[in-house]
Amino acid sequence: MRCAAVDIGTNSCRLLIAETGGEQWKVLHRTMVTTRIGEGVDRQRVINPAAMERTVRGLLILQEHMTRFRAERLRAVGTSALRDAVNREEFVEKVRQELNWQVEVISGEEEARLSYLGVRCGLSLDQPPLVVDLGGGSTEFMLENPQPWNISLPVGAVRAAETGMSDQQISELLKPAASRFSALGSPMVVVGGTATTLVAMQRGLKKYDSRLVHGQKLTVDQVKYWRDYLSAMTLEERRQVTGLQPERADIIVPGIRILALIMDLLGYEEILVSESDILDGIIAELSAD
Repeated sequence: MRCAAVDIGTNSCRLLIAETGGEQWKVLHRTMVTTRIGEGVDRQRVINPAAMERTVRGLLILQEHMTRFRAERLRAVGTSALRDAVNREEFVEKVRQELNWQVEVISGEEEARLSYLGVRCGLSLDQPPLVVDLGGGSTEFMLENPQPWNISLPVGAVRAAETGMSDQQISELLKPAASRFSALGSPMVVVGGTATTLVAMQRGLKKYDSRLVHGQKLTVDQVKYWRDYLSAMTLEERRQVTGLQPERADIIVPGIRILALIMDLLGYEEILVSESDILDGIIAELSAD
């Protein structure tokens, strides 16, 4: 059976289509559209009409991909921005009417669980990892060993950019994770656009290739180099950087600042970057049904 997973995130909507059967499944197609549904949500707690329209148009594009690949089953989830918006049901109903999709707005804990499952499906690791899902509106942390534990914190690249968060404010928001996860022996695996973009820039990828990103390592020095290098640029200069999507240029520095602070607070000198994430976790569960 061909299954599809859609993640309606604060910054972008992403699609994964896979051929499933038993425990094994094969990725057929990955794509994304930047729709920035979370624009202004942190301040107003409302999805504005323009962002809602942009996102529905983006989902219609993803639906075309699903039709082309003959996807038979779908699970579509909404994360941080939809969790925070008081008018999320208006958006869910609009998507139901225009696409006949049922969007499920999931908790931060469910987001963390699915991201963790996706990482475990996509990476072979010697020991259970600490998985960090650094998104546009929130950041999730999950650890399986010695006992399962996760947390979702209201700090992300779009939220930090829109509110002008200082490093001190970000650190305050990260404290619940720092007190739990510091000095761990587990490898840290990071998912999300900030981390994958960092690898693309580090490797100078003129065209994004997930095979050249998945499983790559980044050191804290590399992360801080890109933070400082991009901070010194104008927005237009950032849009010209190889490996950086122009539509991410306005949020990449806040995202990297968050990642650098996470690494410092938790005492990590390096991270692994995973392309396998919440979408892969959704597909894994659809495949097992």
